[in-house]
Amino acid sequence: MRRLLLLVIPLLFSAAVLLGPAGLDPHIIETVRLPRALGAVVGGVLLSVSGLLLQTALRNPLADPYVLGVSGVAVLAALGSYLLWRLWGLPYLGFLLGALLGAAAATAALLLLARRAGMLVVLMAGVLLSYAASSALQLALLALPPEELGYIYVGLQGSFAAYPAGVWGYVIAAAALVLVLFVYFNSRHVAALLHGEEAAAGLGVDVKKAVVYVVGAASAGVGVAVASVGPVGFVGLLAPHMARWVAGRQRADLVLLETAGLGAALALAADLATRLLLPRELPVNVVLSLVGAPAAGWLLWRYVRKI
Repeated sequence: MRRLLLLVIPLLFSAAVLLGPAGLDPHIIETVRLPRALGAVVGGVLLSVSGLLLQTALRNPLADPYVLGVSGVAVLAALGSYLLWRLWGLPYLGFLLGALLGAAAATAALLLLARRAGMLVVLMAGVLLSYAASSALQLALLALPPEELGYIYVGLQGSFAAYPAGVWGYVIAAAALVLVLFVYFNSRHVAALLHGEEAAAGLGVDVKKAVVYVVGAASAGVGVAVASVGPVGFVGLLAPHMARWVAGRQRADLVLLETAGLGAALALAADLATRLLLPRELPVNVVLSLVGAPAAGWLLWRYVRKI
């Protein structure tokens, strides 16, 4: 499987960089297509790994940063940081730090709820959190001057075209690689949470440390992804399940690399579909929702059958 991904991802990346209405214009490739393709890889990897962590820690197959509202709260916190600086002159935390703080708060709240409630309760709470964050976000947008509204609104829809070009784009990609390596070398501790905190403690796992790993890594992944490409949905839900199905394994530490690779491939394929296969370009969330929503319904149906 890993060898196949090593073949598919470069092919999709090359297609994303080389194909388009402008042909092989070097300027378009360097300033538009290359950052966009890199954004799809970075966003896909970060969101898929974050989804795997959330599904493991919450013991919830439907856990996803987008569905559970973690991405929405991260976006709201990032925009709130900008508005506090823009309108009231308070210290500017930046989109990235604001998104990180918002994602951390939402992830920690869901983990606390998961200790006291079942899977469906956590899922419903996450959906409500997502709707609340979306409503608050629309109200916050009203405070923006009209000349700033268009660019920020496009970014908040989720778009790999929003990924920064130049040095900052490569810095974010390097940070994503470091985060994935950190999760990889600590994934055994996180994987033990799949059977519950008591079972993990019985295996000698430091549960508090494992929970901190999950909150920190998932929040960092979602925060960086949201700050660079916006709230892209369903990658964090689909990629972990695809990896488990293809690899024939359930443990997070055994499917982490497959999850990251499939997340990158899924994001690249969705972005290519929005640009090349449709008569006009649509937000990438439209394509991902067409696949992700039925998949989420199927997973929920499987869970209900087991009750």
